Amino acid sequence: MISTRDPAWRSLCTSSSNFQSEESRSRGRGLLFTARPKGQVFPLAKKEYRMVDDLLKETERLIKERPLAGEVLTAFRDLAALMVGATPATKEAPVDEQLKDIKREEGFPLFARGDLPVDLDSATELLETFLTTLQTKERQDSEGLESALRVCQKDDSWSRNLLSMILKNDEDAIVRVAGDVNLEAQTLKFLAQMALTPSIQALRDLYLPHIDTDAWDYGYCPFCGSSPSISFFDKTGKRYMHCELCGLEWRFPRLRCPFCSNVDHKNMGYFDVENQEGFRVDFCRQCGRYIKAVDKRVFEQTGPMELENLATLHLDILAVKEGFK
Repeated sequence: MISTRDPAWRSLCTSSSNFQSEESRSRGRGLLFTARPKGQVFPLAKKEYRMVDDLLKETERLIKERPLAGEVLTAFRDLAALMVGATPATKEAPVDEQLKDIKREEGFPLFARGDLPVDLDSATELLETFLTTLQTKERQDSEGLESALRVCQKDDSWSRNLLSMILKNDEDAIVRVAGDVNLEAQTLKFLAQMALTPSIQALRDLYLPHIDTDAWDYGYCPFCGSSPSISFFDKTGKRYMHCELCGLEWRFPRLRCPFCSNVDHKNMGYFDVENQEGFRVDFCRQCGRYIKAVDKRVFEQTGPMELENLATLHLDILAVKEGFK
């Protein structure tokens, strides 16, 4: 999902709340995806709480339980509600089992980010929906959003190129494109990555049978190779990473940095916030990186990690103030 390290979240949160009608929210049935038989087109389907309807309900619950995170969660809820009509078409390509095993043993994910066969048509439509909705609101960046919408509607290759930049994680190119429409780069990046989410998660679920998370021993996603956005400890104390792009979760050693593989505990540590038991920030002095952690043993119920990531934005701010990235 979306990285809360992006400052764009603050600008989105202060201007996008409550723009989605109750009628639109009530249509939230059927996302986010499950696998279909091999070679078949992959439409919307139900899968546990990862349906948009259940995701929205989880968001509403957390808004009530975490009032300090209400603004950011409301912004996410309103954008997620616009994903209800997304219908990404995904077709499974044959997987070379021998090559898959070799790639896993040598530390290569099933796909490189830039090679993910996402449905760019569906993502382009969703990006236009986001821009159309946001540019009608009273926002400081409304002119930039309107400019981006005009370009998007005039030439869909602009949107497709932007989405490809997101997949390739080409920050410099994203900055240039955002500058052309006078929009904050992180805002455009956030909206584009949100637009890709239905298609990417559909692919992830389609290829799950080919991903052995138990045999994966790296700090990046075994499916798409992306970094984790947040981590958690399950009820038994085992540590897991949550992918920033596709949301896949995999087990990872407790005393190892997911970013540089440092295992020297003298160069590692964590800090937490008073009166917020169950949340902390793990950091590594060797690479200067940090990752948030949720301890599920402390809570009777937690939300999906994409929501917990947003609800702990204050920890990102504290980590950056401490000099970590």
